[in-house]
Amino acid sequence: MWAALEADIADAGLSHALRGRRGLLSPCAVVLPRHEAERVEQAVWALHIVFATPSLVAAALEIARGDGLPDHGLGGWMLGFDFHLTPDGPRLIEINTNPGGMLAVAAQARAMAACRPELGEPPEVEGFALDAFRDEWERQRGDRPLGRVAIIDDDPASQYLEPEFQLYQHLFRRAGIPAEILDPGQFHPDTVDMVYNRLVDFSLNFSPHAVLAEAWREGRTVVTPDPRAHFLYSDKRVLALLSDESALRAIGVRSDIAATVARIVPPTVPVTAANAEELWGDRKRWFFKPAKGHAGKAVYRGEKLSRSTWPTILTSPYVAQHYIPPPRLAVEHIGTSLKMDLRANAWAGRVVQLAARLYEGQATNFRTPGGGFAPVFTAGPAVRQG
Repeated sequence: MWAALEADIADAGLSHALRGRRGLLSPCAVVLPRHEAERVEQAVWALHIVFATPSLVAAALEIARGDGLPDHGLGGWMLGFDFHLTPDGPRLIEINTNPGGMLAVAAQARAMAACRPELGEPPEVEGFALDAFRDEWERQRGDRPLGRVAIIDDDPASQYLEPEFQLYQHLFRRAGIPAEILDPGQFHPDTVDMVYNRLVDFSLNFSPHAVLAEAWREGRTVVTPDPRAHFLYSDKRVLALLSDESALRAIGVRSDIAATVARIVPPTVPVTAANAEELWGDRKRWFFKPAKGHAGKAVYRGEKLSRSTWPTILTSPYVAQHYIPPPRLAVEHIGTSLKMDLRANAWAGRVVQLAARLYEGQATNFRTPGGGFAPVFTAGPAVRQG
């Protein structure tokens, strides 16, 4: 796989950097029945429809405390929908406004297909990624040509996914768009047209990001994903609204979409003083997540939650989500099994890539031998609709 990956990327240093991130790319490929992939696509489309409802947008931003943020356009670029697959269909665990690993998995998929042609053709991802960036630009700048792009994160060279930043840089440059990888301290709005934002300061509130935040608020620089998109899609408190069919109907969401989305999203509730005793008593049924968390940090499986940790949850914005166990997949060549989260990377409601994250433990950790990102291939006939 690594030899095929190096041949695909045609950059020995970059392929070695990807290989050096132990636990990032699994040596496995996941083969998913086509009907399962189609159920995921249908779920993503239903979620796209609900987020296209203006009343839902207003309610979600109010819940997430983002209703005062400027709206410069779409601001979300690609979205990553994380699912656990169940016999009754996919269940949404969270939504990511910055789905890391997408281009790395795209290259991994091509390498896997080169090694095992029977897996089939991998999806074309890079073209969709570039089209999505251009769409963001055109929504805010019309027909003005896109100039210099900056891929920004804190101390980029130290980041685990820094090799993927290089993949994006190559993507832009191959399209004739100048692109640099920058620390926020190197950013200047007069020299950058668009920022591909990889920061985990989702609100751009930290002082080192003040210049970037001001350029975004004033509309001087197109930033994607931007804070408003994170508040809208990724604040876990919005999941509580999405899981409540009656609440969705009450704000004007179509009845069929409300029913579908509430089925896709497991029951989710904000943790409050009023429900704290009930949640603690029934904690084995719940998974506790910080409202603005990311990368599985500070999340707690209820049955493993200690009494000493409980006060931290009560004094922070947390949600409790019904625990939906991840499926376990047999790993044929090592005779074991791993848990799987399925990520659907989508643009405007269309799934452009399915990727798996294979792991052991409470949440994805990129430390499990044989685990990490894995490309997903589909097999079997398409399901005929209607």
